[in-house]
Amino acid sequence: MEKKSSLLQFTMTYGLILGIALIIFSLVLYMLDVLPSNMKKIMLTSIVNIALMVVLVVMGSRAYRDKVLGGTITYGNAFLTGLLIVIFSSIITGFYTLIFNSIIDPEYMDRVFEATKNWTADYLNNMGLPDSQIDQSLERIEKQQANYNALKAFFTGIAWSAVFGVIVSLITSAFVKKNPNPVA
Repeated sequence: MEKKSSLLQFTMTYGLILGIALIIFSLVLYMLDVLPSNMKKIMLTSIVNIALMVVLVVMGSRAYRDKVLGGTITYGNAFLTGLLIVIFSSIITGFYTLIFNSIIDPEYMDRVFEATKNWTADYLNNMGLPDSQIDQSLERIEKQQANYNALKAFFTGIAWSAVFGVIVSLITSAFVKKNPNPVA
């Protein structure tokens, strides 16, 4: 007799796959020395992260629908499936980020903040802003740098991922849901 996977087992598996994919992407960026220090790089990395998330949420939700639920899933169940996949992946990537920023490369965030300050100063200077406004912007970045805490970033990252997971799951569920045929 074949044992059916529970929702938690299924979403943990796809959450692990998504988490590993996001970690691999992060490591590739790190090895290529790509710092998320300007809008172009931030947007590009965000687009790739979002694409990975959408693809794996859809794949996981469809697989759960087809393999466990017999080919049908309500919008609510599809939403829950997608959200759990994102939450599990955010916990995995959160732990990776915590370990990375605390043990593997504790100076990484300082380099990110420095690159961000340099880019911001150049960008605002090229826009013709007065030095006083540029200094205010750089002071805000320095304040963020002084207040950075890897453990706080861990919890903040999970919270934002959950919020983003809600948005992604609300959208992808519309495409994944498949109600049973009322005639059959």
